Amino acid sequence: MIPIEQAFQLIDEHVTRLPPTRLPLASSVGSVLANDIHSDVNSPPHDKSMMDGFAVMSDDVNDGKNNLSIVETIIAGDWPQHALESGQASRIMTGAPLPKNADAVVMVEQTEVESTDSGQRVKLLIDSIAPEKNILRQGVNFQTGQTVLSRGHIVRATDIGLMAEVGAGDIPTREKPTVAVLPTGNELVDHHSKPLRGQIRNSNGPMLVALAQQFGLEVTDLGSSVDDPGQLADMISAGLKHDVLLLSGGVSAGTMDLVPGILKDLGVVEVFHKVAVKPGKPIWFGVNNCEGKKRYVFGLPGNPVSSLVGFHLFVRRTLEKLLGSQTAQIPSEYGELHTQHQTRGNRPTFWPAKRITNDQTVRRFEPLVWRGSSDLFALAEAQGLIRFQENSTVHPAGEKVEFFPFT
Repeated sequence: MIPIEQAFQLIDEHVTRLPPTRLPLASSVGSVLANDIHSDVNSPPHDKSMMDGFAVMSDDVNDGKNNLSIVETIIAGDWPQHALESGQASRIMTGAPLPKNADAVVMVEQTEVESTDSGQRVKLLIDSIAPEKNILRQGVNFQTGQTVLSRGHIVRATDIGLMAEVGAGDIPTREKPTVAVLPTGNELVDHHSKPLRGQIRNSNGPMLVALAQQFGLEVTDLGSSVDDPGQLADMISAGLKHDVLLLSGGVSAGTMDLVPGILKDLGVVEVFHKVAVKPGKPIWFGVNNCEGKKRYVFGLPGNPVSSLVGFHLFVRRTLEKLLGSQTAQIPSEYGELHTQHQTRGNRPTFWPAKRITNDQTVRRFEPLVWRGSSDLFALAEAQGLIRFQENSTVHPAGEKVEFFPFT
């Protein structure tokens, strides 16, 4: 059994980033940028109005000129045809470019329009306006040539719009690893089935598939295998065609824990087996190197919360390293324990918990009622895991703790 930090180090030593490639913009969510993304435009591209209203010269308004002639109407996509002179205003829509000499926009709700023999005029229902009110100047968000996303950044859905704005079409990134999921055990039945005596529904498979899909990856659900050496070998062989194979169950030390031996027979080299973590101690990690292509295999414990902890601590780190992350470190937050809590054991414990938001100055985390590594019900309310150090028992309220969010 090895410490968590040593397991992290071994993963970092054995996992090799996938080669660079380019992905279409819409397919890049979850990938890691291989190069910086630079803008080829200013944002906004021109001085623009942030409101529907009237573009004015602030000096006019502040000098008491509140009845102005309307020289034109400017909508988004148009370009102003008239530079404002004293006593004039332009009707303008949100996002439309500002006419020359205008330095403020009066909201339409603060105006009244009237028609006269000489044309339309606008009466301003305000006595003053600050220069730059309700306008956004060219390039204030970012400018041509500026780096908007840096190499190593994990592309989120919110980044897609930004990259579209700066003209990034094919995104420089890393190849995305493919993932296969294979739970094992005679007791497993499909989640559509009603379990008979001694049976349980396969919850690990759907959970692990969903966890990997959060990275925007292609995930293959291989179903489940009974504890039969021949069937296990065939299904694991199918899984080894993928970059990452996630097994659950069969990695402890019981008579039916066949997975480590079968993996060895199939040429998967063990890197570590058993880590000082609670829950999840039996976790297994190995590498298969076939024709210069590395495949990474995790044997996660069969209890579902143990599988979840193993995914967040070790599989997640591997996926981020493959995708090109510079650090591949698990994101965490620091704060205080909201209420007293008690743990026991000689291993670090990762306990389901939620954030407490009633105090905005200090982050507080609340351990949930949790009855062990088979208790998925506690996770319904959980937002992450609190790490409690080994050989510690009573943790008073206010104790400094580390919290690992699920997302």
